[in-house]
Amino acid sequence: MKVCVRSNSKINVGLNIEGVLKNGYHSLDMVMLPISLSDYLYIDFKEKKGDLKILTNNPLVPVGEKNILSKIYKLFYEITKYEKEDIEVYLEKKIPSQAGLGGGSSNGAFFLKELNKFHGNILSEKQMIELSKGIGADIPFFIINKPCRARGIGDKIDIFKNNLKVKVIIIKPRFGISTPIAFRNFDSLENKNYLKKAKIEKIIKGISNNSLYNIISTIENQLEESLIITEKSIVKFRKRLNIFLELKFFMSGSGSAYYCFVEEGESEKRLVQLKKCFQDCKVYLCEFL
Repeated sequence: MKVCVRSNSKINVGLNIEGVLKNGYHSLDMVMLPISLSDYLYIDFKEKKGDLKILTNNPLVPVGEKNILSKIYKLFYEITKYEKEDIEVYLEKKIPSQAGLGGGSSNGAFFLKELNKFHGNILSEKQMIELSKGIGADIPFFIINKPCRARGIGDKIDIFKNNLKVKVIIIKPRFGISTPIAFRNFDSLENKNYLKKAKIEKIIKGISNNSLYNIISTIENQLEESLIITEKSIVKFRKRLNIFLELKFFMSGSGSAYYCFVEEGESEKRLVQLKKCFQDCKVYLCEFL
């Protein structure tokens, strides 16, 4: 049995770090919206017992035990006690890595859902979230894959409706930011009290009411704030973005990708303009899902 699965990305529209839990994970409060920039999983269930084989178009993506698909596969069969199936996955990567767009977590979530479906939906949505949350913080979001407020370690999810009538342009610079490094950087700050906080409830209200001004004026990302203090690459890139005074750019997650909202009628013009100015970057025009 062969299936093709679209594995989309996300943006964070506001991200606050509320503290550190006993297990070392950070407690977060953030808004997450699914967007159209996607990878594709071509999954071949051989319908016989065996193991997992991963192939990909990106030579920088590990295909062994470090791959998130491998971690999901191993844990799924440990939890369910089923005998492992012979599965081959071709992972077509289009979402850039170390960008804050959740590409790896998305791949893991959509693979888990297909594994579960193949085995007759043995796990509930809640059980899939519980199984996967220790593998990737964004996996619970992608299991649900709807506009939401995510709290805790990303596993406490409240869904709402996205009524924004705009498109999103993503700009990914040549450098990336490692998520663990971003959080360690935050932890190293001696004084975190001065960091601005996103007004999450106002952001949600703005998204629900299609009020772009109210959203833009309340977005903050505390990971970005801490990175600006120590990462010169982020500071330099922000200066390049700030040339466009009429556009407001925001970092997604732990970066390094930034996004801006553009009116639907101006999206193509803005895309051409930004691609011309950021020829050394990857620039994508995206829609909300």
